[in-house]
Amino acid sequence: MPKGFHRGKNTSTRRTDRFIEDNIVQNERVYYNHDTRETSDKQKFRPSFKSGRIDRNRSRPVDSSKLQRIIEQDVDMAGSSSHGDSHPRHVPYSRPGGRKSNHARPQQNSRGGSSWSRVTIPHGKKFEKDFILKTLLNASKVSFIPIYYHIEGNNAVFFIEDSTAAEALSTLNKQITLHDGFKLIILVKWSPAPNLPINEELKGKIKQVMSRRYDPQMKMLNLSQFHLDEELCTDFYTPLSRENVMQTVVQIIGDHIPDVQVIDLSNNKIYSVDQMKPLVTKAVFLKSLNLGNNKLGQITSLDRLQGLKLEELVLNRNPLCDRFNEQSTYISAVRKRFPKLVKLDGVELPPVISFDIGAEDVALPPSSGSWFVSDEARQIVLVFLEQYLSVYDSDDRQPLLNAYHDSAIMSLTCSYPPGQTANAPSRLDSYMKDSRNLKRIDDPQRRFRLLQQGKVDIVSFLSKLPKTLHDPSSLVVDVPVTSSHLIVMSVTGVFRERAERHSLIRWFQRIFIIIPSTGGGFCIVNEQIHISCATPEQIKAAFKEPVAVPAGLSTQASSVSVGETTASSTLVDPVVQQQMVASFSEQSGMNTTWSLKCLEENGWVFDRAAFVFTELKAANQIPPEAFIK
Repeated sequence: MPKGFHRGKNTSTRRTDRFIEDNIVQNERVYYNHDTRETSDKQKFRPSFKSGRIDRNRSRPVDSSKLQRIIEQDVDMAGSSSHGDSHPRHVPYSRPGGRKSNHARPQQNSRGGSSWSRVTIPHGKKFEKDFILKTLLNASKVSFIPIYYHIEGNNAVFFIEDSTAAEALSTLNKQITLHDGFKLIILVKWSPAPNLPINEELKGKIKQVMSRRYDPQMKMLNLSQFHLDEELCTDFYTPLSRENVMQTVVQIIGDHIPDVQVIDLSNNKIYSVDQMKPLVTKAVFLKSLNLGNNKLGQITSLDRLQGLKLEELVLNRNPLCDRFNEQSTYISAVRKRFPKLVKLDGVELPPVISFDIGAEDVALPPSSGSWFVSDEARQIVLVFLEQYLSVYDSDDRQPLLNAYHDSAIMSLTCSYPPGQTANAPSRLDSYMKDSRNLKRIDDPQRRFRLLQQGKVDIVSFLSKLPKTLHDPSSLVVDVPVTSSHLIVMSVTGVFRERAERHSLIRWFQRIFIIIPSTGGGFCIVNEQIHISCATPEQIKAAFKEPVAVPAGLSTQASSVSVGETTASSTLVDPVVQQQMVASFSEQSGMNTTWSLKCLEENGWVFDRAAFVFTELKAANQIPPEAFIK
């Protein structure tokens, strides 16, 4: 009996591989440690096959429930290989008399599709690695690449990713005679891919290999088939499909080659790009990325890489390509994520038609503020808006009945700006229930119910909305269409909700269509209101001046002074005048007497009176008693 083997007790200190069943390892310990030197028939050692000792365990199929759970957590680095036929689990069989075959076929995964095998050389520790590998490579009919060669106890262990090579190695079991007369035992079993932690030694080796594969002249990093690199595969296993490996590679790129412009990640069986997201900030100069022949299944997986300014991308031979029936749909889906793309899968793409022009390409003209198609329309619209908003900002909105046509129609929509959600403190609950967003509301009856029809319904609806105070300096007015029959105008700006405890600031846009009224003046026949939360920039700029002239809305030169009346006060309804005085007093800080005087002397044109007030206050020409209330 060989030294170190005691019946009923195993004193071996070898480390058990976590991917292999305990009962398989126990069988190996009994089966492998006997003397196989050729002797005479009288001296030949024959192991005992007593019932319940070896035969029972080795002829019993192995329960793979535990192994199956471990496998499902691992990455299938083989995918659908050229040897992808499904093979049933191999159950060892006995020759007559209980003797086993010396050429055990490697056990296969019951699920099929994996070509990984674990090769164990019992007592291989006493041989040099190069001796064992060269001996096997010379004897095998099929060449193979040994991966992660290491020592476990007294055994030498490595992995191969080729089922055909595994079959060839299994036939060499006990067929190679060593110089000491022993037969070389070669045990080949199906196995998941090896899983190695990233330590400092491995990280340094990865950095060394990446340095060799980087071309500083072309700024190109070639990581194709990275786990099969000759400096890595023998002693380590570094597939880029493993999260810890990809994280290490991305970190090295950011720390040492942030100016890389081309990265080739093809043929790595990558199924997720989640760990590549830091490249958006770590490799800002990256223009070309090759992800061809990997395992990416969904186009949405590329969302993690949005922000890369890619000009060239390779995705062919990924499962996601098969999900598109038309090439145009495929191109559109990819360009949606990478708008600057000019080449996809090696094919030049047609120029993109969009307004996505970077600042480096062309300088956009500055904003021109308000715009009016004619001076006549400008005068009409300014008077109308000042009177309308002064009443709207008052506590009583009933006078707005005079501003709407009997058959007027109005609708309201609201939404949150990008980056804000319904969980934000400034929620739009007061408006959301009445929002007529046609993208969210499909029911025709509900769409109809959310239309406010007739001036009574419209004013009643507006009266239920929060009380407001508009910021005149934020208003921008555009009048693109005007005729003798109608005027179309758009008004944008911000307002504060006065009734709210926190005085929330909202952004708004109101589009009016006004027509001449039979009693003189103009009235609204159609209105659309859109309300959103103000952005931080808008909140910061809002209500900086007590009263200011809206951008582009100044009506007279600064030479206009108090006492110059340019319009008749009889054109403004007395109720509206009262509301305008209250609003002007609140915004300017003056008492109602001086507010009335300012409005009267400027023809009840609110913005003109505001402009004159600002000019005179800046010149310190308004007496202190004007501010005593």
